[in-house]
Amino acid sequence: MGNNSFAPGSRNPQCFVVQNITTEPKTIMIFNYPINPGCTRDLLRIPGVAEDDIRSALLKGEIKHKLLTGDITVICSDIDLLQFNTTQLAFLQGAGIVNGLQIGYEELDGYVQNIIEQGGGGGGGITPQEHETLRQLIHFIDSGGPGDGFASGAYRVMLPTGSPFPTNITWYLSSAMTQKLVEKQIIYDTHKFPYIITWYMYDYDGVTIVHTVTDTITYDAAFESTRFRTIG
Repeated sequence: MGNNSFAPGSRNPQCFVVQNITTEPKTIMIFNYPINPGCTRDLLRIPGVAEDDIRSALLKGEIKHKLLTGDITVICSDIDLLQFNTTQLAFLQGAGIVNGLQIGYEELDGYVQNIIEQGGGGGGGITPQEHETLRQLIHFIDSGGPGDGFASGAYRVMLPTGSPFPTNITWYLSSAMTQKLVEKQIIYDTHKFPYIITWYMYDYDGVTIVHTVTDTITYDAAFESTRFRTIG
């Protein structure tokens, strides 16, 4: 690994700080740089080290190994780790990493706000009312269900009933199931991995679809590698 500050995947450094917590104090090496007992090092400050290098080392390299053996703990991380699957994210959370694991509500809302500003109220833009309904849809995606701003009593139905691979998940206003709030449709590939996920946000009548968000996912073996999102 060379001293290249423009390494592929690098960007303005944020933080990925680890601490040497070895029980039998010893100096450890990460990316060929020493970390003395009890000391910390921001791996993003190592010349030539980029986020991609850290992600790879967390997935199957030396950082993962040192976390599993209890040699280090992560005390600061805000790099993008969205491509990790559920099991890997649980491992990262257990290692003390809390940021970068999902797209935040505010981040997506900012993206939607850019749509409004770039559209300028003409073709391609959305109205403030449409923006509000899209914000609600983003809230559902981020939280997994209705929360702030929604009345209690919402009711979820998963179909097919009892299937480990549901293709339709719908939140209704109530157990009467007369008004849909949001609907999620899933298409699986031959390995039973979800590769197209579409969310539908419904208007107040519970029938009219006002916005959709579609994710198209690709995999590298059993691990998610990319996700392309369209908002409409």
